[in-house]
Amino acid sequence: MAWTRWARILACAGLCIGAAQAQSSRPIKVGAVSALSSGAAFPESAQAAKAYFDTVNANGGIAGRPIQYQSLDEGSTPATASRAATQLLADPELVVLVGSSGVLDCAVNAQRYEAAGIVSLQGGSVAPQCYRSSHIVPVNNGPYIGLASAVTFARTQLKSRKLCAVAIDLPGMLAGYTQALQRLAEHSGTPSPPLETVALGADWTPVLNKLEASACDVVVFTGHEAAVLQWLQTARAMGMSGITWVFLAPAYTAAVARAHVHSADNIYAMSEYEPWISRSLPSQDWRELMRQANLPLSGLSQGGYLSAQMLVRTLRSIRGPITRASVTQALRQHPPQDHPLLGMPFFIGTADHHSPNRSALPMRLVNGIWRIAAPDWIRLPDVY
Repeated sequence: MAWTRWARILACAGLCIGAAQAQSSRPIKVGAVSALSSGAAFPESAQAAKAYFDTVNANGGIAGRPIQYQSLDEGSTPATASRAATQLLADPELVVLVGSSGVLDCAVNAQRYEAAGIVSLQGGSVAPQCYRSSHIVPVNNGPYIGLASAVTFARTQLKSRKLCAVAIDLPGMLAGYTQALQRLAEHSGTPSPPLETVALGADWTPVLNKLEASACDVVVFTGHEAAVLQWLQTARAMGMSGITWVFLAPAYTAAVARAHVHSADNIYAMSEYEPWISRSLPSQDWRELMRQANLPLSGLSQGGYLSAQMLVRTLRSIRGPITRASVTQALRQHPPQDHPLLGMPFFIGTADHHSPNRSALPMRLVNGIWRIAAPDWIRLPDVY
């Protein structure tokens, strides 16, 4: 009888060990919904996240478990964005979304992520709904804080006498820009600059003529990289001069620098992270990884890398099963984190909306090279 009981104990132990070993090698499933193919595609955030996860997997994963990353395209319609999220959320083993960067995802899927109890730690948030959701956490400061930071820089450090601003009127974004400027005006006690709007792909000559006629000395423009290149090309073809251009983080790229090596224009961009010209070890690590993955040096690739790194830190802090619920809890309970790529501690918490990165560092383009243009980070309160 004693032998039989001991044999059962040994058999049970063998089964338990086998189950634990199977669990230890099971992939940790992570997803993303991004703009990968539309006219305003910016896939490098998710691509940078994948490059970081590949490195983690090559070095043993998370306690032996590889991260299995699936990045889906939000497409060009709400229906395609919804289908992408549906495909990911249908898998109960999906624990978190990381590195997403799109135009439609937040507006279409924010409530679904909340209902599913899953966090989307986004590398490049754009839509207003990204900053108004309990379960979406943008790593970047985004276009609204970015616009407010650029306006603050133009006023306080460039000493603009006639400041103007232009926004690309993408769906749902104009209200976000307007609100950010209004709240900045309330906080600073300085009136907002007039906000002109332009359509993506339209002829921008009329609005540029208007800016020139208005004698604007500094113009803040909210466009992404391709739009910035088109904007500057149009202004140069018109023979415009004497205006200082201040762009948001998407313009702080090697491509913009290469296109304006011999430019006499005063060109600035707001970096959301430690500038990639920095010689700090974290910046060198990111640059080398982007080089190996053949990805551009940009704020978007920094955001994807950083969001993936934040997740890996969190996963390694979890004691016990790694599930959707445990990852969500760990992200929300993690104390403020200093990170060398950020200008302020990163904290998520349990608020009903999140804007944890409200810092920006101005950069100036000099002879085709981006240079730091201010002695310190611009840090804003939550103006959006």
